[in-house]
Amino acid sequence: MTDGPQFQKIKVSQHGCTAVLALASDKVNALDVQALREITSFVEQCEQDPAVSALILTGDGPVFSAGLNVTEVLDHDKSYTEVLLETLGSALLSLFRCSMPTVAAVNGSAIAGGCLLACTCDTRLIAEGARIGVTELRVGVAFPVLAVELLKYTCGEHAEQLMLEARLLDADEACRRGLVHQSLPPSELQGAAIAAAEQLASLDSGAYALAKASSRRAVFGTGDEEESRRLDRRVLDHWQDAHTRSNLERLLKPKD
Repeated sequence: MTDGPQFQKIKVSQHGCTAVLALASDKVNALDVQALREITSFVEQCEQDPAVSALILTGDGPVFSAGLNVTEVLDHDKSYTEVLLETLGSALLSLFRCSMPTVAAVNGSAIAGGCLLACTCDTRLIAEGARIGVTELRVGVAFPVLAVELLKYTCGEHAEQLMLEARLLDADEACRRGLVHQSLPPSELQGAAIAAAEQLASLDSGAYALAKASSRRAVFGTGDEEESRRLDRRVLDHWQDAHTRSNLERLLKPKD
């Protein structure tokens, strides 16, 4: 792992055979194109590294991730939004399809795109006091098809309600709704994540990878692909719409 590329918006480290990817783009670990590309690159690097047998995803500082960087959406023309959503999809897929065990250590708020990143992981742990949820509709933006399918895989019958309610859940409710598996005191989160990663990595790696691939095949193997493309086109159009951009601008205005 020491021979890999230098990253600017994530921090990477290794604990034994477990790689740790800490989101570290800014004070709220917002996700822009560069950060998402670095996530994808690092996951791919870990997949090729025989010294890595598991991966932990967490946040640097008090926040896991506040989601996509809305400021950058508004600072660029509409073409940037298409690139941003594409790179978000690539990062989600790289984590969701990762053959090795993955553990999310949600150390603080995991909002919208940050929540989706956590949902890609096999085991999801959250610190007591942290909040998590998919709040896209609250700020007036739509879900890409991949995000919807990921939530359905993660939360089952709760997925649609979580999307439509568009609110943040505390750690206990997040456990009940399937967003996370276990809530822990903040001081115990990192140790528990490492222990969970090592336990999963102790299983036969080939059998584990095949079990993941088989169980997750349905996420990509059902439905009308052409209809999915049409829906994603409509999602992109909505993100680029003047009314949506106006809503995002209001979101960024200082509160009186």
